[in-house]
Amino acid sequence: MAREKHSILFATKNPGKLAEFKETFNKFSTDYEIISFCDLAYDIPDCDETGTAFRENARLKVCNARQYLRGADKNLIVVGDDSGMRISYLNGEPGVYTRRWNGSEMTDGEIITYCLDKMRGVNDRSAEYVTYFAVSIPDDDIAIINGENRGIILERPRCSSLLPGLPFRALFFVPELNLMFHEVRELSAEKRKDYILGHEQAIQQIVNYLDK
Repeated sequence: MAREKHSILFATKNPGKLAEFKETFNKFSTDYEIISFCDLAYDIPDCDETGTAFRENARLKVCNARQYLRGADKNLIVVGDDSGMRISYLNGEPGVYTRRWNGSEMTDGEIITYCLDKMRGVNDRSAEYVTYFAVSIPDDDIAIINGENRGIILERPRCSSLLPGLPFRALFFVPELNLMFHEVRELSAEKRKDYILGHEQAIQQIVNYLDK
């Protein structure tokens, strides 16, 4: 079935990432249908994330999706992202290597345990959540948009914050607001005080870019 030209393919099979992207995007615009690889009638192979930086992997995901799109789906806008934690005490780890942090493919639970073990007894728990988006409109250049936020890594996971595919959602805390980072996203701009959501700003920039 042919899709609307203003459909957006968010290049992922990760349900947590899709849900968060869709929820935030819809705050700024409901003019686009947002789908994932799971909504296509054919399979697109996973992208080999061989980049050493978030921007490189975001671009690779878009290029991988474009390579396999068929028929009317070639008219889709494609958005790829790469995001993760850079933890100060660990010299920026895990960075782009979250899933392969210990050298092998890890589950959400293994990532959480591995992180907490590496930071056991550490006082400096400051971290930075970084997101890069690559946005591809058919027959146009790929735009790169990014955002970042500061917070800390908790000493134990907040189980109520667990969401499949997003292990750091249960660990990343914003001290100045006394909330988990994902809870801050749910606040109005007024209640966030001076705390600026880099991830949300980046998605707003995507909407502005598409609407120009």
